[in-house]
Amino acid sequence: MLKMKRIYLFAYDKQNLGDDLFIHTITKRYPNVQFYIWTDRENRKTFQTLPNLKVVDKDGVLVHTLNWLRPSFVSRYRAWVEKRCQAVVYIGGSIFMEYENWAQILSWWEYEAKNRPFYILGANFGPYKSEAYRNKLAEIFHDAKDVCFRDRYSYEKFREVPTVRCAPDILFSYPMPKVPVEEKQLFVSIIDCASRGEGENSLSAYGAPYISMLSGLLKHYLNDGFRLVLASFCKSEGDDRAIEKLLSAMSLGQDDPRIKVLSYNGTNAGEMTAAISASEYVIATRFHAAILALAAGRPVFPIVYSDKTIHVLEDIGFQGHFADLRSMEPITYAESRTNLDVQQTEDIGNLAKAAQNHFIKLDDLLWKN
Repeated sequence: MLKMKRIYLFAYDKQNLGDDLFIHTITKRYPNVQFYIWTDRENRKTFQTLPNLKVVDKDGVLVHTLNWLRPSFVSRYRAWVEKRCQAVVYIGGSIFMEYENWAQILSWWEYEAKNRPFYILGANFGPYKSEAYRNKLAEIFHDAKDVCFRDRYSYEKFREVPTVRCAPDILFSYPMPKVPVEEKQLFVSIIDCASRGEGENSLSAYGAPYISMLSGLLKHYLNDGFRLVLASFCKSEGDDRAIEKLLSAMSLGQDDPRIKVLSYNGTNAGEMTAAISASEYVIATRFHAAILALAAGRPVFPIVYSDKTIHVLEDIGFQGHFADLRSMEPITYAESRTNLDVQQTEDIGNLAKAAQNHFIKLDDLLWKN
């Protein structure tokens, strides 16, 4: 009898819908593999439907006991769990942004790549400003088993590295719910600009104009008979707070029958994705709101806050209109609904198939005898 293979998994674990769907995708792809993730007990509920994912509770009794005996025992225990695994996988999106303390951050990546069979899936590179940062990452990627980016821009920055590949975003292959489309339902994903980025990459200055612009547009949609689903993908990143600001700007409350507030809580991913599939139109500031809308075959109007979205839209040959909130240029109601009026959707059949290429190297490890 073959022994079950084990994978130590790293991912963004703050109950962000897109990142949690990454975890659902990889664990369901390999049902006969035991995955381990080091996180808090709150995520036991988030991942309770994944029988092959074991949450190693960093706040649990065992870890607290080890820390009480000697703090170094915690890191030793974590290393022991890793070493028992056939490989380490980091599945994530915007994980290679350059911060002021990038040398300290990359020391961890360097250690993992040199000491573990290390796979990096679903990521994009940037924003960055120094070649020293890019060069150091290139060295790290050389030592990794596999690095698969989700856009060609990132790939081109490291194309000389033999372990680097690219494929469309993993969630293009996500099986979106097949539900009837509700006419005149608009799904709107929102971000809190004050929580995004730091230093020169901060979006704080765009917060007020963004809320004002979105408020004006959504009033037009309400006047035109639309029902609104205002969606928060990540509470810890301020999406709920942004919805409160938006409703205040619109002088509306959550009890308005034309409005439904839908907040991801770690256990309602099905409700979130079903709401996207059921909506006649999607206005997406969240990157993965746009991806999931396209995966569901729904027309979408992206509001871009990062070049990562532009790079992906370019890669897939997106023919629709989109707005860039960083430009602070006004968007008219007519402009915002252009993609709805022309039913601008993308044929994502090939994208969905190609997105699974993120896993082809891992397949070799986990599907072979």
